[in-house]
Amino acid sequence: MLPYPAASYIGCGVTTGIGLKVLQGLRHADVDMIIGVDLNNDKKAWGERFGMTHFVNPKKVEGDIVPYLVNMTKPGADQIGGADYTFDCTGNTKVMRQALEASHRGWGKSVGHHQRCRRWPGDFDASLPARHRPHLDGHGTFGGARGRTDVPKIVDWYMEGKIQIDPMITHTMALEDITRASS
Repeated sequence: MLPYPAASYIGCGVTTGIGLKVLQGLRHADVDMIIGVDLNNDKKAWGERFGMTHFVNPKKVEGDIVPYLVNMTKPGADQIGGADYTFDCTGNTKVMRQALEASHRGWGKSVGHHQRCRRWPGDFDASLPARHRPHLDGHGTFGGARGRTDVPKIVDWYMEGKIQIDPMITHTMALEDITRASS
């Protein structure tokens, strides 16, 4: 039987694709290079636990993070780099743009919060160079998941041990404490 805390988390955190769930999804898809980018070095161990293969702290990179990431993904010295897919889980427009620019210019795709984030300015898409616009892929409410078909699959993955949810549940609260929990 699915425990209530896991069910609650599947209904929100898993489907919207917060960072650790993105890592697990990429690992589940057998992606061989999964680069996590975060300002907090303490998140490296967590990321590795959930599938991250490389960690980059932008504060430790000399210069702009975008060329650094593009260079990391070069298959050879004479080849063009850039990730096949980038994922923004912050909703920060600067990070969104960096993720997009770190994707491969020919076929890279940037997936993330840019189409549902309340903080981004409406002209964000228009301010991008034309070559980047076709590569945006926002996933609206519920992370683009279809409740009737996708949630049962996610529950099965959890029950089969294919994805980890329990380590991410750090607190549980009684319903009467919901106001305190959301502040």
